[in-house]
Amino acid sequence: MPTPVSSARQCLTDEAARALDDAVAVARRRCHSQTTSLHAVSALLSLPTSILRDACARARSSAYSPRLQFRALELCVTVSLDRLPSSKSKTSDDEPPVSNSLMAAIKRSQANQRRHPETFHLYQMHQQLHNSQSSLSCVKVELKHFILSILDDPIVSRVFGDAGFRSTDIKIAILHPPTVSGFQKSMMRFPPLFLCNLPDSNTNRAGFNFPFAVDQGEEDFKRIGQVLAKKTSRNPLLIGVSADHVLAGFTDSLMMGKTDFLPTELQGLNVINIEKEIREFLVGNLSEDMMNLKLKEVRDNIDTCTNSGVILNLGELKLFL
Repeated sequence: MPTPVSSARQCLTDEAARALDDAVAVARRRCHSQTTSLHAVSALLSLPTSILRDACARARSSAYSPRLQFRALELCVTVSLDRLPSSKSKTSDDEPPVSNSLMAAIKRSQANQRRHPETFHLYQMHQQLHNSQSSLSCVKVELKHFILSILDDPIVSRVFGDAGFRSTDIKIAILHPPTVSGFQKSMMRFPPLFLCNLPDSNTNRAGFNFPFAVDQGEEDFKRIGQVLAKKTSRNPLLIGVSADHVLAGFTDSLMMGKTDFLPTELQGLNVINIEKEIREFLVGNLSEDMMNLKLKEVRDNIDTCTNSGVILNLGELKLFL
């Protein structure tokens, strides 16, 4: 029997409860009789930044372009939701109850979170203080564990598989988020310098622009976009200890579909990354025929590009020395 949303919400932390509310909103908008794991996935993927979307970006297949694979995933989720039966009898104010499969995922999350080494002793202490046979009732499921259990749903796993993702890879990406070392954090304090149209060291030559610094965060990305949008002298050269970090953040944001910082004329800018293939070719792990095939694929993608353009990432230039 489906579980009322209010009862399911009591098992979740505030962040996870907001994700459940978003899933309920998707089910209500589609006039579905129950809120399922697919509704939760759809709601999480619709957010510009979420644990699930970031994990998918790091666990995606390198055989496809990131934008194409995310579009395929959204299409697969939409098609699966379209197959669910609709209920015309419910009013728009009704909350579609939580399905048995989604509630089972919440219960699994509670059990897994209770057994987690970081919280095991806390729940054991709670059980002893309240003389309770089970401490599951006191476990508030965090968003991370909520998503991990949703990915165990066979229907969700099949939908991700149809789009070229593997649930196991996504779960690993969630469990092991990217870390920033102390040295990298210290480098991030110093914004990079932008050198635009720097032909040589003669400052009296026309076209020389004195380097200037910008603020951190998306301001760096906005400045790169502004330089790329120029009609002339649009070759940004980043120098400084944090230049690599800023460039990686810029390309990663584009690959994840985050383009809010780009000018209007650059919306839809694509990124093609062949750094891995070049490195493997230079060390002898990739044949010349395979490298030529990859370059042909890049040329075809560039020729068929109808958007604002393509950024080709070749990796570190020192590899060619």
